[in-house]
Amino acid sequence: MIAMSLEIFFYAVAVVFLAELGDKTMLATICLSAQYRRPSVVLLAAMLALATSTVIAVIIGVILASTLPLDLILYLAGALFLLMGGYTLAISHRTEAVDCANPTTFGGMFSLVFIAELGDKTQIAALALAAQSEAPLFVFAGALLGFLLVNSLGVVAGDMIAERTPIVWIKRVTGLLFIVFGLLSLFGIIS
Repeated sequence: MIAMSLEIFFYAVAVVFLAELGDKTMLATICLSAQYRRPSVVLLAAMLALATSTVIAVIIGVILASTLPLDLILYLAGALFLLMGGYTLAISHRTEAVDCANPTTFGGMFSLVFIAELGDKTQIAALALAAQSEAPLFVFAGALLGFLLVNSLGVVAGDMIAERTPIVWIKRVTGLLFIVFGLLSLFGIIS
């Protein structure tokens, strides 16, 4: 039983890590880290959002997959990216510092990552693994470690970008990326 539980743990780590490399959630983390220049806050918000999303996947499992249409979740994620992209572009000319300790900003980061992850391939993978496994806590722990590894890379990359690039350009690129993610989600090109 322990050997099977460890196997599912490492499988979940690998699946999430590989699936999230270059995924919109990782790219959102990179953009947020570059924009807000507080990698620890961005990583915390992203990990809380991803943990919440994974808890939902593990607890609800097959029920969520069979009751909510995936297209609706993808459209909501796409709309959120479009809204965040438009907002980011609209404020890109502002030069004042962003206060990442502000709960609204933290909540915004949390919400963005949480909604982006709903219906994503890694959430669906966690659903499937939890539904098939007799060790859902190991699925959760493995998925969380996979997310931590890939998003740690994301915040480091975002922080390095921020040191070399003016904030106005970071905001503009972030806004455009969110719009692209939103359009790709709405047209069903990414999930």
